[in-house]
Amino acid sequence: MISLLITNQSVCTQSRKIEINTIKAQVCCGINHSEKALLTILSHFKNINENQFRKKNSLIIPIRYDFIVIPGLVFIILGLFFRSRKVQQNNLEILQLKEEEISKRNEALNKLYIEKDWLLKELHHRVKNNLQIVISLLNTQSAYLENKDALLAIQDSQHRMNAISLIYQKIYESENLEIIDMCWYIPELVNYLKGAFNTDKKISYKLDIECVELDISQAIPLGLILNEAIVNAIKYAYPEMIQGEVNIRLKKIENETYQLIISDNGVGVPEHFELKNRNSLGMNLMHGLSSQVDGTFNIENKNGLTITINFKAAKKHKKE
Repeated sequence: MISLLITNQSVCTQSRKIEINTIKAQVCCGINHSEKALLTILSHFKNINENQFRKKNSLIIPIRYDFIVIPGLVFIILGLFFRSRKVQQNNLEILQLKEEEISKRNEALNKLYIEKDWLLKELHHRVKNNLQIVISLLNTQSAYLENKDALLAIQDSQHRMNAISLIYQKIYESENLEIIDMCWYIPELVNYLKGAFNTDKKISYKLDIECVELDISQAIPLGLILNEAIVNAIKYAYPEMIQGEVNIRLKKIENETYQLIISDNGVGVPEHFELKNRNSLGMNLMHGLSSQVDGTFNIENKNGLTITINFKAAKKHKKE
């Protein structure tokens, strides 16, 4: 009889092992790492179920803990699972609130950026209009001048202001309010100066311009340098010649370093001309403006005049 009970007990124990292992597999599929630790408790109760007994009427009967323990553990695991889901849901809601807050801040910043762009564009437009007003006033004033030198000075000032006005006009038409495309600007300036002088001289212009984008803080000084060099070539390089050639070259020579060369095949400067003792307003301006772009200014008086300026490009503020 005892042997039969032991056999039955062995069968029951084996059956419970299969049940417990099945529950383990099912639970492991739906719980996280922290909940898996409860399986250790389940194994512990399994051992108790196998090893502890109570006697009744001289018969050894195994205590059935599995009817109480297993459902309890299942409820605990389910509770932990739903609690974990609740925590995840709360974290997701917090994350969504943070994302909404960031989105609102980005919208506000974008609105401010658009307003800043609009104000800056309007400012450039008004600067350009004011320059045109000054140019018109100088033009009116020149009609009352009889002194030739004074008249030339007024005209030179008009050309300089127009060189600046072209830049502001380009900025106003562009999406980027701080960058000037020199590949556009230099031909525009040359065309303006060609039409501004009534002369019988046939001067051709050869341009070799890379598509270089420069910050406005550098484009304006370089535009004024170009204006001075071209005006000087038109006015002084060909006193007896009716044909001439002006070459303008803008190239990148190394990392972030650019070279601007303006040359003509005219008479050049006087033989004993020294840059340190210059009396020309144009030369003074070009030398000073070269310093504004942190560049070097050199002139070569050979087969005409060659002006060379090397400078490093400033950091550009591009729209993102």
